[in-house]
Amino acid sequence: MERCCIRPLALATLLALIPAGMAPSQTPEAPPKFRHARAFEEAGDFERAAILYEELLAEDSLNVVYFQGLERVLLLLKRYDEAITHVQKRLSTTPQDLNLLASLGSLYYKSGRELEADEAWEQALSGNPADPQRYRIIANVMMENRLLEKAAETYRRGRIGCHDGNLFTLELAQLLAVSMDYRGASEEYLRWLRLNPAQLTFVQGRMGSYTWKEDGREAAIAAVRSALQEREDARLYELLGWLYLEGKIFEEAFDVFRHIDRMSQSQGMALLSFAGTAFQEGAYSVAASAYREAIEVPLPPAAMPSAKYGYANAMKELGRKEDTLQTAVSANVAPATGAQSRYSRAIAYYRQIIEEYPGSEFAVRSRYQIGTIQLEEFLDLDGALASFEQVVKDGGGLHLLLFDAVLKIGEIHVSRGDTAGARERFHLVATAPNALPDQIDQAMFLLAELEYFSGRFSEALERLRDISMNLAADYANDALEMQAFLQQAMGTSPDLLVELARADFLARQRDYGEAAALLRDAAEKGRGLPVADHALLRSAALEEALGRYDAAISTYERLLGESGGSAAALDRAQFHIGEVYEFGLRDAARAIEAYEKLLAEYPESVFGSVARKRIRHLRGDVF
Repeated sequence: MERCCIRPLALATLLALIPAGMAPSQTPEAPPKFRHARAFEEAGDFERAAILYEELLAEDSLNVVYFQGLERVLLLLKRYDEAITHVQKRLSTTPQDLNLLASLGSLYYKSGRELEADEAWEQALSGNPADPQRYRIIANVMMENRLLEKAAETYRRGRIGCHDGNLFTLELAQLLAVSMDYRGASEEYLRWLRLNPAQLTFVQGRMGSYTWKEDGREAAIAAVRSALQEREDARLYELLGWLYLEGKIFEEAFDVFRHIDRMSQSQGMALLSFAGTAFQEGAYSVAASAYREAIEVPLPPAAMPSAKYGYANAMKELGRKEDTLQTAVSANVAPATGAQSRYSRAIAYYRQIIEEYPGSEFAVRSRYQIGTIQLEEFLDLDGALASFEQVVKDGGGLHLLLFDAVLKIGEIHVSRGDTAGARERFHLVATAPNALPDQIDQAMFLLAELEYFSGRFSEALERLRDISMNLAADYANDALEMQAFLQQAMGTSPDLLVELARADFLARQRDYGEAAALLRDAAEKGRGLPVADHALLRSAALEEALGRYDAAISTYERLLGESGGSAAALDRAQFHIGEVYEFGLRDAARAIEAYEKLLAEYPESVFGSVARKRIRHLRGDVF
């Protein structure tokens, strides 16, 4: 590719000024000397290229291509004085040539002669002060030389010279953003939005290049607020709300969308839209408030079921979020204390939706959510089974939700020891042509678990293989973890693996005492082997479920003290010691000590962020 320091616009402008008969030949048969000059230039031999371009220009002084070639290589050689002379010679025949004056100013600046550069650019601008193209060309040359403030001033001067205060809006906005004048850039984008009110999304995209930074976002917010003082504009409020959402400032955003809803008389629809966004961002408390306000406006009847379902979901997530600070995050092997009260409002609202909108999509979805809470939070198998079976009965065209319900029913069968019933449900989803890939992967993983429980470890690995191949799948990590565990255990202690599988199956049926005894026995038999880690971790979790907190801590400490423990098992054990002290023994001081030990000894632990939150919560810090 040809190296070129001269802008395409300058070349096009020069060619347009040359009479047709004087234009260089465009035939493929370029003079050999010109081909050699190009070859030297492309090879980086600029000295020899300059010599040939000079000779060519001596032979044809009006040839623009030769002129551009010589200027280009002189610039590359940093022979600025020669390049200046070269351009001045051409200017002697066309003294008001805009592009030549722009190039001359650039050469002066590069050679350190700034006053002369300013004079050349001034001459270019004064040639026709009302021509906007002049300001663009000179500003571009200034930007090429990193004279950003001069370029901005040139654009502002152009607005005055051309008697149009809205000229160069986007050019100036981009320039100011690069210069980190975020307030100025924002004001220019607001000027553009006022002229083009349909381009809010475009403006958000441009402003997004700096509003991801706190100082850029604050400057943009200040600019929008200042503009709103001058005029009430719904699009400005939309932009302000977007900026607050960008900064995760949800309470402020909520106030803005309240105003938008009133201003636009949208009957709560603006609040409903905001509530959905806040929910997706994990701001469940604000989302719940926004859903509630939208419902109370009230919303149009057609939007009401969606809003009520959204509110119930937000209440459910608030209960789950409270769990992260009130209950252990280890595998749920027993109902969490107080779980009924944390989810009671969500369940009540789901039931209200079922009563108000019988047979609707939102009634079916509400019943599914109730079943999920009954199964995962309350461990109420009978209640969950009834809820999911009702979903299957009433689901109609919601086939994707039906597959989820069928999977849940299969999990309940596993908990009841009915592997045949579970296998039937999982296989149905795994082979369904219209199931989602993630649903199929989940079904395959659950089928692999059944193979494991039954002692068919090779078959379990075969089912896991396809899931673990797709690293983007939700169940890929679970599949890889189980695959690694099985491969290791099959190679080192296949007999113990049978005992571990039986114990895990008993634990799934909530026969914790028998499962814990089997796991303790397996850990003793496998002392020093990797499978002992699994046995100790699982037995300690079951001891927690049985309320044997001292025994659970002792088991975790045993794992920490044995050299065979893997890094992943060790940090998990240390974290769970903190949980037992916090939620089981209610010993805040010992819990903090355990969590701090985790952070000190395992700084890269995946439990680190939760441990920090727990420490702050136990200390009573406000966050």
